[in-house]
Amino acid sequence: MAVADIPGLIPGAHLNRGLGVSFLRHIERCRLLLFVLDMSSAEPWEQLQQLCFELDQYNPQLSHRPRAIVANKMDLPEARRNLEALRSRVHQMVIPVSALTGHNTAQLILHLREMYDSYPQNS
Repeated sequence: MAVADIPGLIPGAHLNRGLGVSFLRHIERCRLLLFVLDMSSAEPWEQLQQLCFELDQYNPQLSHRPRAIVANKMDLPEARRNLEALRSRVHQMVIPVSALTGHNTAQLILHLREMYDSYPQNS
């Protein structure tokens, strides 16, 4: 399994703002998408909405790729408050983790392995 870490996309990335199209080209080669959200920000669900919008504007087929949502920075108090709000806005599993402390990273790795193993290898 190879992993590509794509930095956050700025609004208008699909119009080649910043390094947008360069990053988006890399995403086209990815079989699975992992959205890592900063749960300490005021409204982390807006990060997800913006990322999905940019992907869809660049290539609508990317919306059909298997994906996982990771709620990072769960070691911070504001992150815990935002987690339930995020879960109420998305219709899929959200994996809460703390990259700083390592909390729940084993569950994340297991989930990614399950996603990878269930993805058709000839796609």
